[in-house]
Amino acid sequence: MMRLDWLELDNRECNRDWENTIEYSYSEWEKDQSNKTKLIRTLFLYWYVYVEDISPFLSDDLVLSRLKTVSSFGREYLSDNIDFQWLYGYVSSINPELFGKLEDYDEIEQEGRLFIKRALEKEPKNFFLQMLEKGTEPYDKYSKWKYDRRNDLERYFKTLFQGCSLYDEYFSEIGNQSL
Repeated sequence: MMRLDWLELDNRECNRDWENTIEYSYSEWEKDQSNKTKLIRTLFLYWYVYVEDISPFLSDDLVLSRLKTVSSFGREYLSDNIDFQWLYGYVSSINPELFGKLEDYDEIEQEGRLFIKRALEKEPKNFFLQMLEKGTEPYDKYSKWKYDRRNDLERYFKTLFQGCSLYDEYFSEIGNQSL
């Protein structure tokens, strides 16, 4: 698992120029679809924009369509990549309704959890991946696990999610909530 810096996108996100950031991300990914950082960060951005409804200049249908396009491409070409696995697993397990038909909700949610599990199998000592996987357990068990590893998690989040991009801020906040 690695940092997913994309300087041009990071700068746009840090400036909160959402309209240009969103369009830039997708158009740059279309030009270079084999670039895993561009795919993963675009997937995250479109998921976040849709879920948080921060794009008044793009229709929900367009945002959702692009989200599905990027995630489908990733599932086809990056399904063995650890960074795609954990991110797609995370977003699809908490919002399965965005990645398929409503009647497939439970199946998509389970598939998301499986993606996280596959990432964790590649890096079993990774505290962040453990946290994502443990987050599906009963709350009291998960809380104890987080408490016991709070120092390791804090170091991990400070190292991996240290920028001002939306991606870094979101996962840093997730990390802070975990501690």
